[in-house]
Amino acid sequence: MYMNNFKCVYKTWSVSLLTFVLVGGLTGQADTTSMYIFGHSLIVHDPPAMPTPSDETTVPHWFYLLGQSSGKNYEVAGQYGFLPQHADLPPISQWGFDSVPPAWDSDNMPFPDADFSHILLTAANFIQYQPAHYPYDGGNGVESPLSATLEIFDWVQLQQDSLSLYVYENWPDMAPFLSNGSFPPTESELASYHAFTLGTFNDWWIEYHDSLLVARPSDSIRMIPVGPVIAGLLTETTLSQIAVTDLYEDDAPHGKPTIYFLAGLITYMGVYQEIAPFDYPVPDIVDSIVVQNFPEVVNYAWNKLLDFNDSLGHSRVFYSDDVVAQTDLHLQNDAIVIYPNPAQDYFQIKGVLEPFDIDILDINGNVFENLNASMDVLIDISALPPGLYFVRVRNQTNTMLEVQKILKQ
Repeated sequence: MYMNNFKCVYKTWSVSLLTFVLVGGLTGQADTTSMYIFGHSLIVHDPPAMPTPSDETTVPHWFYLLGQSSGKNYEVAGQYGFLPQHADLPPISQWGFDSVPPAWDSDNMPFPDADFSHILLTAANFIQYQPAHYPYDGGNGVESPLSATLEIFDWVQLQQDSLSLYVYENWPDMAPFLSNGSFPPTESELASYHAFTLGTFNDWWIEYHDSLLVARPSDSIRMIPVGPVIAGLLTETTLSQIAVTDLYEDDAPHGKPTIYFLAGLITYMGVYQEIAPFDYPVPDIVDSIVVQNFPEVVNYAWNKLLDFNDSLGHSRVFYSDDVVAQTDLHLQNDAIVIYPNPAQDYFQIKGVLEPFDIDILDINGNVFENLNASMDVLIDISALPPGLYFVRVRNQTNTMLEVQKILKQ
């Protein structure tokens, strides 16, 4: 990630399938989420190497559209830089978007008058070779990522009460993993890159977050593990089939729309403390594998956020520890087979060794059909409209045995 982060580009300014419980909401904030971002090009990449119709290589663009689909209001302001530049306060509003409403005009309004509800901050992605409390190489010998972050968070809280503070964990520089020095990486290089994101890189951010919590125990600073969740999606789910050149445009690595869509999705769920709607109409500028497997993507990311806890079991992401998902959407039961998929007039279920109930649901959780069976069974779906459905298999004690999505052609 290079210094073009500082280029200022000015523009004109559900229901889930399975039940979840959400307690706490947005920590008492108003209906509109008003966010200031101390960021760089792993949040707002503008302009991309290949032009897009709007702001599809920015997190605020996708955050806003996801919110609109759920009836939520979002406005944003922000600036480019790394933490030492961001700590040169006060901030200025550099960003504008085609669709996202602006939250602040820094030329004509003091920071407190913007009445922000949320602050999002991120560090550079190439400084993780030493702990966050070490002074920057080539700096003044005193300022570190930790001290700069504390300076920024302290300043904004003097300006505005009741702010929700978030650290955005990004993804690492890819260049050190390219043996021939050129993008794209080989398969083995990409595997090493993802392993680093999920390992040593993530460890740095956790230590950084822990240090912030120790230094400011009353501030309730949260962190959203965007980079590791994306790495998990790209290695542990069907998204592993996406070509690396459809995800990134260089070794910084600046993303293409699919990466920023995933980053926006993860950030949305972290900030709003709720699972994203499975029926969100993902635009086709996002890779088709994401579009076709969106419920799986949402469920995987949501569960990773739920599991991102500190050593005492408290959430690093959510302001409320009472954010609970009762049931995983995609249970793993290799013995149960549902086929063919896609299906036209029927599908079969094999491998259930006890009497069971079958529910066929649409993406909004509406049950179209409920059946009872005691052996391998053929299910007639000829009367169902074409579309994506979910098949839920439960035993007679109502224990979930399997949930799979199926496409009715």
